[in-house]
Amino acid sequence: MNLQRGFVTVQSGGRVEVSVDATPVALQPTEWQSIPRALQQNLQAVSANFAFRLAEPEFQLPLKLDRHEAVKLLPARVHNITFTSVISDAGVMLTQVRLEMSPGDKRLLHVKLPKDARYWFAFVNQNGVWPWREGDTILIPLEQQSRSGKPVPVEIFYSSQVGKPGSSALDFELLAPKFDLPLENISWRVHLNEKWLVKNWSGTLQLAEQQVVPVAATLDLQSYLQGEATLQREKTQEAEQMLAFGNNALAEGDPQQARRAFQSAYGLSTHDNAFNEDARVQLHNLKLQQALVGLKVRQAANAGDTTVLGNRFRDLRGAKDLNYTQQDAKGIIDRNSADDNAATMRLAEKLIQQQDAAVTTAAAIRANIPEQGRVLTFLRSVAVDQEADLRIGLKATASKIAAGGVKVQILLATVILFAGFVGATKLFRNAPGT
Repeated sequence: MNLQRGFVTVQSGGRVEVSVDATPVALQPTEWQSIPRALQQNLQAVSANFAFRLAEPEFQLPLKLDRHEAVKLLPARVHNITFTSVISDAGVMLTQVRLEMSPGDKRLLHVKLPKDARYWFAFVNQNGVWPWREGDTILIPLEQQSRSGKPVPVEIFYSSQVGKPGSSALDFELLAPKFDLPLENISWRVHLNEKWLVKNWSGTLQLAEQQVVPVAATLDLQSYLQGEATLQREKTQEAEQMLAFGNNALAEGDPQQARRAFQSAYGLSTHDNAFNEDARVQLHNLKLQQALVGLKVRQAANAGDTTVLGNRFRDLRGAKDLNYTQQDAKGIIDRNSADDNAATMRLAEKLIQQQDAAVTTAAAIRANIPEQGRVLTFLRSVAVDQEADLRIGLKATASKIAAGGVKVQILLATVILFAGFVGATKLFRNAPGT
């Protein structure tokens, strides 16, 4: 009789995972390469999860199917986050949180502060913002990246009570805010009075370094103003770079990127009236041009007269954002009469005025964290879970300082010893034969 051979292959598609818990006796596991080419036909070897050889013509093969959900891409990414905390002897902690992140499509950063913590203010790209609350969550509005590849800095200030005052020993429990994103490259710098000696620590971060930073000679208004002047110079340099980048983007036919750059330059240069006015004018002119082009494209599309748009705008008339060069914009505006352009200009001006009137800018005084005393640096590479629990436990004791009476006794003994040494020297000099 003729020899009959049969094979069974199992393959899954999409997000379905196949597994076999128990293989029946009628099926023998085999390799895909052992199947004759005549039987393989058009099946793809890479798509076969299991291959079996038939030992009997009848069989039952139980399969387990798991359907996995589609992987959700993160709307934003946090490149690094730094906590800088200063703790007073009374147990009050002031913390500055600085994130460098790529916002992507995310427009609100959800932050949950520790219990009973007091929110102060926040800065996005060095500009103040107006957050709002939903229950115990603070929502901080984000802005898109002015330059691709460069992260946006976000700063948050808050204070909290972490210990009891008036004690010769410290037992602190430091809790970090919780974010709705995974965190990378986490560091936490804790500043204490240098008299405190840390005996024990615990938590979800690892102690990497401990050092003593000397106290500044003076902490007065002049030093504060010098620090503010340095910060303003840095903001001016960043604003100049943003303005130059915006002009380059405009010349390359990317008005959306240019608008974000001009907006950033305008927000960074509020302390420089002349430069700020220059950035405001360029931003206003770009807004006006975008409004004019958008109105012209919409009018032509509604009228069905797409010939006035030109080939480029005919292809982009249904797009959300129009990218065009300055020559393209000039061509579409010059196609209409002076009266039509004047009427459209007045309409565009009103639209822009209404949009600008609805935008408010938050102003806040930036707090300077006094980075001095005993500094503890804690590190952690990554926190994968959203709203990860980051905490540090510290136990410290005060270094022993001599009491006032003991200090006086030591001083008197030193004076007496010095006087005795002087007297002995005189006697030695007056002695015969010396």
